[in-house]
Amino acid sequence: MMRSANILRCALLGALFIAIAGIASTVKASPDQGTNLTHLPPPPNHASGPCDRACLLHFVDQYFEALQSHCACGIAMAPDVKYTENGQAVKPGEGIWKTFTGRGHYRVYLADEASGEAGYYGDINEFRGTLLGVMALRLKIQNRQITEIEEVVARQELRPEHGLGANTAGVMTPRLIDEVDPKGFASADSALLKSLAAAQRSTREQLVAATNAYYEGFNEHSAASVPFADHCVRRENGIDATNNSNGPALDPAQPSFHVFGEGCAEEMNRGFFSALQKVREHRPLVVDAQQGLVLDLALFDNEGNVKSVSVSGVGAVAVPVEYLRPITFVKPQLFKIESGKIREIEGLSWPVPYGMRSGWEE
Repeated sequence: MMRSANILRCALLGALFIAIAGIASTVKASPDQGTNLTHLPPPPNHASGPCDRACLLHFVDQYFEALQSHCACGIAMAPDVKYTENGQAVKPGEGIWKTFTGRGHYRVYLADEASGEAGYYGDINEFRGTLLGVMALRLKIQNRQITEIEEVVARQELRPEHGLGANTAGVMTPRLIDEVDPKGFASADSALLKSLAAAQRSTREQLVAATNAYYEGFNEHSAASVPFADHCVRRENGIDATNNSNGPALDPAQPSFHVFGEGCAEEMNRGFFSALQKVREHRPLVVDAQQGLVLDLALFDNEGNVKSVSVSGVGAVAVPVEYLRPITFVKPQLFKIESGKIREIEGLSWPVPYGMRSGWEE
C-alpha cells in the first residue's frame, strides 16, 4: 500500500511539473538587458599564453560577430569587463548591441601586443542598414578574455526636408560644418592598411611622441615642432579637411577663406580651430608599430564665446553659429606615421555635452 502511495505521489508531482513548464513556455521572457550574461571561460591551458597579433585581431572579428548576434554571451569576456559607448558606462548587451546590423568595407585593424590591446576603425550600420556610423574601438585582452571595451561611434545625421520622419539629428541640434559623410567611407586608403618596411618603422614610444607633438602644436597654434610629412593629409568624418579648395567658406564676408583649404602644417599655423577649441585630454588607445598606426582619443572643448578669429593673410573671420555654444567634441583619430613623420590623419568628430569625460580617467 505504501509503495502504491509513493508511486501515485511521484506521478502527481510529475504531472504538476509538466503543467508548470507548459505554462512557463507561453510566458514571454523579459529582456535580459545584460544582467544574466553567460561568460565564456578562458581557453584551455595550452592557449593561455600571451595573445599575439593574430589572436588580438581575431578578437576584433569575434566581437563584431557577437554584436551582430545581439548577444554578448558568445565571446570570451571577463565577468567584470568595463564597457563604454561614447564615454558612458554601458552593460554589454545594451546600447549599440540592440541596434547593430553590420559592417561595411572600410575596415582598419590595429594590434598592440605590448599592451594586449586590439583596435578597429571603420564604418558600421544600424537598424537594418538605414543608419550609417563609424566606430573607433579598443579592446583590452588579458588571459584570452576581453577585460575592457571602449567604443566611440559617430553617426550619420539624417535631416529630412519635410517632417520629422527619420530625423536622427534632433530638432534642436544645429548642423555641423563637417557632419559624417557616408560617401567618404567606401574603402580605407591603402596606406592605412599596409605594414611598414623595417626602415620606416618607429618605436612605440616614438609613435606616441609624434601624436603628443600634434596636440601640443594644436594648442600652441604652431606646427614648428610637429613632425608632419611634406604631403600630410587629414580627413574628418569622411570629408577632406586639408587641401580642399571646395571646403566650406564659413564667413560670407570672407568668401576666399575656405577652412579646409591648406595643408596639415599650414592649417595648424593658421590657428582657426585652435582659437575656438582646446584639447583637454588625449591618450593613445592602440599603438601598432608594425603598421605605423596610432588610434588616439582626444576631447576638444569649445567654450562658445569666440565670435571672430583673426586669420593671418585673411583678416577677421566670423565664427559660424554652430560654434557659438559650449560643447565638447570627442575625437578619435587614426595617425599614419612613416619614418617618424605624420603622413595621414583620419578622424571623427562627435559633439557631446560640454565638459563630458571619456569614462576612462584614472
